[in-house]
Amino acid sequence: MTFFSFKAYLVLGLLLVATVSAQEAQKEKLQGMIDAALDVIYSDTNTTLSANEKQAQVREKLESSYDLDVMIRYAIGKNWRRMNEQEQLEVLELVKQLVIKAYVMGLDGKDRPSITLGELTEIGKARIEIESTMVLDTKTYYILYRLRQMKSGWQIYDIVAENVSVSSNYRGQIDDHFRKGSGADLITRLKDLLAKDKINEDTKI
Repeated sequence: MTFFSFKAYLVLGLLLVATVSAQEAQKEKLQGMIDAALDVIYSDTNTTLSANEKQAQVREKLESSYDLDVMIRYAIGKNWRRMNEQEQLEVLELVKQLVIKAYVMGLDGKDRPSITLGELTEIGKARIEIESTMVLDTKTYYILYRLRQMKSGWQIYDIVAENVSVSSNYRGQIDDHFRKGSGADLITRLKDLLAKDKINEDTKI
């Protein structure tokens, strides 16, 4: 092997190690975000916070780590082009509020879940999948976090809970809506849902 060949292999090896290390760092980042969000809901210092205040703080923790627009845009899919720019912005904002409200209210009255991250798998070019288990009320759930590398860094584009893709589930509901409805109708529907006192992960668009 020539010196230059050896040097090329060395550089390639270092790049691969750096890539693996960068991917593994995403597990720490994801675990940190999950723990921070749960701390808002379950910390003894936050018992006096209102539901709206908890939702605002949870959103702050999520958005400090990931761009929520990525997963929402992925869920909306081709329907994105069926809305004008103002409708797009409003739908993004309303869906964020709806998802976070459902998350916080879905845990209301329940013990803090235990979430453990598992194996990280590369599933495509610049795409990884992180396995996790969640123990909630003595039941164990299996959840996959799917991330892709973008200009803004690694972003979550889908979450698969018990073999059900959150993005695909929402996309199916939004597809159904746009078969007869418009962007304006979707905004009205989202506002109606947000006005409800009780919503959870089973709430349908």
